[in-house]
Amino acid sequence: MSQRQRSKTEQVESVGQLTKDKSLTLPGLFTRCATAGTKGERVFFSTYDMVYRYALTVLMYYWCLVTSPVAFTYYTFKHHLLWYGTFQGLVLFCFLPIMPIGIALLVCCQRVKGLFVKDWMMEGPGRVFFVKPKGFFAAFLWDCFLNQSMFIGQFLLAGSSDDAIQHTWQDAILTKDYWRSALTKVGARLPKELGRWTGEKVEWFYPLGTADVVVKLPDAYLGIGDSFWNHGKDYKTQGDLEKRMKEEYDGKEALVLELVRPKKDMGVHSIDIITMRTPDDKVQVLSVLLWTDCTTDSSHSCQAGYTVDVETEKIIAPTAWYSPAFVQQKSDMVGQVVPGTKKAVEQAVAAHKLLNEKWLVAVGWDCMIQESGSIFFEGNFAGARTPRRMFLSAATLKEFVCNYFWPFGTGTSTRPGRQAFGGPLESLGLSDFLSFGLKTEKNAERNTSMTARQRSTTM
Repeated sequence: MSQRQRSKTEQVESVGQLTKDKSLTLPGLFTRCATAGTKGERVFFSTYDMVYRYALTVLMYYWCLVTSPVAFTYYTFKHHLLWYGTFQGLVLFCFLPIMPIGIALLVCCQRVKGLFVKDWMMEGPGRVFFVKPKGFFAAFLWDCFLNQSMFIGQFLLAGSSDDAIQHTWQDAILTKDYWRSALTKVGARLPKELGRWTGEKVEWFYPLGTADVVVKLPDAYLGIGDSFWNHGKDYKTQGDLEKRMKEEYDGKEALVLELVRPKKDMGVHSIDIITMRTPDDKVQVLSVLLWTDCTTDSSHSCQAGYTVDVETEKIIAPTAWYSPAFVQQKSDMVGQVVPGTKKAVEQAVAAHKLLNEKWLVAVGWDCMIQESGSIFFEGNFAGARTPRRMFLSAATLKEFVCNYFWPFGTGTSTRPGRQAFGGPLESLGLSDFLSFGLKTEKNAERNTSMTARQRSTTM
C-alpha cells in the first residue's frame, strides 16, 4: 500500500471516529469542515475548484443584496470607505448592482500596483495562507475569491454594526489586552507579560533575566509586527533589548512577552480554534486546525495544516482546502492525537461566552500545546478565517445561511444590527450613510484594562 493510500485509509478511519458529543461543536458545520477533502470530491485550487468557490461568492453577494438590501448596502458603503479610502471606496460602491465586476477590476488594479509596491499578503509573516495556485486564471480567481469572500462573509458576521465593521479592518476594542483579560477570567494559561513598551521606554513588570522574548503590537494580526528575540543571540543585556525596542518600535506601543516553547515532540505549532455564537446565544466550535512543520519560532511559517476532532483529539485530515501551500503537504500526522485540544476548546468557548460584545459573532483563538497542557496567545475577530469555511462548498454555505444567518423571521440569525425582517429594529437613515465614518466605541478601557496581577498570568 502506498503512502498516499495509507493516508486516505487513516483519514477514513479518523472520520469514522469523529466526536459524538455535539454540545461543544456546531452541528453539521464542524463535521463538514473537519472532513473536507476526505472523499476526494474535487482537486482543491484547480481551475474548476476556483470557479466553483468564486461562483458561490457571487451567488451569496446577490442573496445578501436582495434579502437584506438596507443593511447590506449600508455595510458595503462603510466597508469600502474603510478598506479602500474615500475616493476609491466611493468609486467601488458605485458598482453596487454589479459588485463582482467591480472587485474583479479592483484585483486587476492591485496586480498592476503589485509590480511596484509590495503586497502585504505575500510579504507578511502569514504569506503561506495567501500563496497563489498554479495557472494564471486560477490565480486570478483566487485573488477575486479572497477579496470577495471576506467582503461578503464579513457581512454575515458584522452586519450593520459599526463596531463589527471597524474590526474587519483594525482592532479598536479587541486588542491583545482584551483577549488576555478574557482568557485570564476562565483560567487559561498565557505567556507572562514581562514588560510594556510605551513608545519611548519599557515599563518592566518582572525581571528580564535571561528570558527569550516575543514582542507583539497590541492591535496587529497575522504576526505583523512580531519579533522573536533570543537571549545571547539577539540581545545580551536589558539595555541591549531596550535599545532594540527603540530602533524597531519607536512611537508604537508593544507587549514584551516571555517566549514560551512547545511540547518537544510537536515542535513549533499552533492550534487554531474558531468559536461562533448561535442564534439562541450559545457558543460552539466551528473548526479546530493544527498548523505545524514550522521553519521558524512563529507558526506563521507552517508548512502543513490538519483538522482536529474535539472529543477524540485526533487529527482527521490535511487542510488542502485552506491554501495552495498545503495542497502537496505531507500528511503523515493523520490519526495522531493532540493531547490538550479538548480542554483548550472548552476554555475558548467559556471565554467567548463571557464577552459583552454581542456583535462579536465569530472568534479565532490561537494556542499551543506544552508538556503541561495548552497555553493561549490571543483571540481575534474571525472575519478573515470564517469565510474560507463558509465558501468551502455549496452544502457548507447552505448550512451557514439556513441555520445561522437566515435573514427572515425572528431569532434565526446571529448577524448583528439591522435584519431583513424581525430581530433588532435598528433604523438606518440617509444621515447614517452621509456620515462617512463609523460610530465605534473607541474607548475600550472598560474591557481592556489589566492589573499587574492579571498581566502576570503564566504557566
